[in-house]
Amino acid sequence: MSETGPAIQASGIRQWKRGVRPLLWWLVFVLILFAYHTHERLLEQTRLTFSIALAGHNLSFMDGATAGFDHRTIESGERIPLGWHTFAVSHPKSEPFTTNLFIWYGQHDLGEIDLKRTHGTLEIHADPPAAVISIRGPEFSLDLTNSSGVTTSVPTDSYTVEANYRHLRESREVTVFTNAPGSYWIRPRFGAMELTCNQSNASFQVLKTDGELLETGEFPSTIQDVPEGNYTVRAWHNRNQQTWPLTVKAGITNTTEIRFLYGSAVLQTEPSGAVVTTSDGRNLGSTPLRLGELPVGRWQFTFKRDGYEPASVSLQVRAEQTNAFSTNLLSLNYARSLKAARDCLAGERYEEALAAATAALQAKPNDPDALAVQNEASEKNMVRIAKTLGTQGDYTAGIKELTLVLEALPDNEEAKALLRDFKKREPEQIERLRLQRAERTKKVFVSFTSGMIGNLWFESHELKTSKPPGETRSAIVTQLTSGPPIFKIVRSETEMAGEIFKIEATQDFSGGARRCLIVGGPSQDDQTQIFFKVLELRKAAFYEQPLTALVGGGEAKYLMINPNQPQLSDKLKVQISEGVSNLTARIQSAIGQTTAVQSATPQGSGLH
Repeated sequence: MSETGPAIQASGIRQWKRGVRPLLWWLVFVLILFAYHTHERLLEQTRLTFSIALAGHNLSFMDGATAGFDHRTIESGERIPLGWHTFAVSHPKSEPFTTNLFIWYGQHDLGEIDLKRTHGTLEIHADPPAAVISIRGPEFSLDLTNSSGVTTSVPTDSYTVEANYRHLRESREVTVFTNAPGSYWIRPRFGAMELTCNQSNASFQVLKTDGELLETGEFPSTIQDVPEGNYTVRAWHNRNQQTWPLTVKAGITNTTEIRFLYGSAVLQTEPSGAVVTTSDGRNLGSTPLRLGELPVGRWQFTFKRDGYEPASVSLQVRAEQTNAFSTNLLSLNYARSLKAARDCLAGERYEEALAAATAALQAKPNDPDALAVQNEASEKNMVRIAKTLGTQGDYTAGIKELTLVLEALPDNEEAKALLRDFKKREPEQIERLRLQRAERTKKVFVSFTSGMIGNLWFESHELKTSKPPGETRSAIVTQLTSGPPIFKIVRSETEMAGEIFKIEATQDFSGGARRCLIVGGPSQDDQTQIFFKVLELRKAAFYEQPLTALVGGGEAKYLMINPNQPQLSDKLKVQISEGVSNLTARIQSAIGQTTAVQSATPQGSGLH
């Protein structure tokens, strides 16, 4: 029993340990998780805060200030790790700040870190001393009068230094660093100007190369402290001006004399009373005119008087001499007309040239220049007219014109040659006109009849007479409207200046009607050609008539007869034959012919 008890007890202890061991491991794991969570929470709260100032003025990172934490950039309020670290702050215008920190859990506020402003030396030297030296910077400014310069401690930065002398302003940017002083040496090179003039009461201006005014005053004058360089001296005496270049060299007095040299002029015109102006528009007076104190050189004068052409003259005025000029003014109408005549003559506008030359002679009778233009224009105009007529083929009219030309200018070789050529060509023109007249009348007849329905079915006829077209037309109209059977004149008119006439006449009879188309015109000077055509119509059948015609309220319906129809009745054939015979007889009677001079034109000829 005694051996069995301890064994049981030891076995129980082992079982208990086996049961408790998982709980212990779970407890250790929980403690580790708790410790890690606590570390993370406290580490999240571990932050570094600070602010930066420069010489008592708060700065931001936008102002150029930077903060570093272990060689990396940091901003106020950022999380930081535990342990030893290096913290640094810098600014371009300050001395650097550095410190070592041990960081434990929690907030770490370094407060305001006031950086120390860096300074350097600014050296300004002016030789000769400047009237005013101005120094301007963001944190420092200084003005010095009658100073040769200054050496002073200033905050490191860029400064504008400006030195002002009587006739010079010099400016430069100077940068001051901590270990490198900023220096500026002002060494302008000055000379002097001595200005004189040979005339009293003269004044001047001295201009720089860019046109800026340096000095103004009256002669004589000495100007000190003038920067070395090139200048322009502009001088006035009374209303006269001169410009002289002047170069100033340093350390010496640079002398120049302005000389106004004058002459005089006497100006006369015929007629007198002309206003005299200069090239710049100044009015000097009226002729006769004496001008004194004129600057030497070439002068341009203009003379103006109402009714006369402006005249210009270039006159060389010499020093201490009287220069005279006299001229005759041209009438404005004469000058303008003569110029227009010459321009028109050059442009081959001879009629306009004649009119302009005539106007010039009216303003200045018997003027040889105007007469010469008039004669030349007249000669060339007559020859031109003749040439134009020849180009148009009108040699007859050209011969008449050339005859007139040679009566006035018998020695004109061009007119003689043209006259010989035109006489050779005149017969061609006469024959051409005869053919054209005949063709013209035919064309009018074809055009006149082409609009008539069925006109191609009927033949065209032709008669000729020695009577003129107008008389022939009147006689035909009279014959058609007198004596039975009477024709009704539908149209009677002329064209082409009355040379060609057209007549349209109708005739009604039992069972039918006819339409007569007549055209006449000259075939040559003493002959009139007559073309005519008779169109025959039959009355439509009873059942084809419109109702208005049957009751007597409208016109009857007629149908055109086709003479080429195979089954044409004898009655209609007789009607066609009688129609041609009747009209032919009437026209022959009108033109005084007893025998028919009739020619039937076959179907399909050019007159259809």
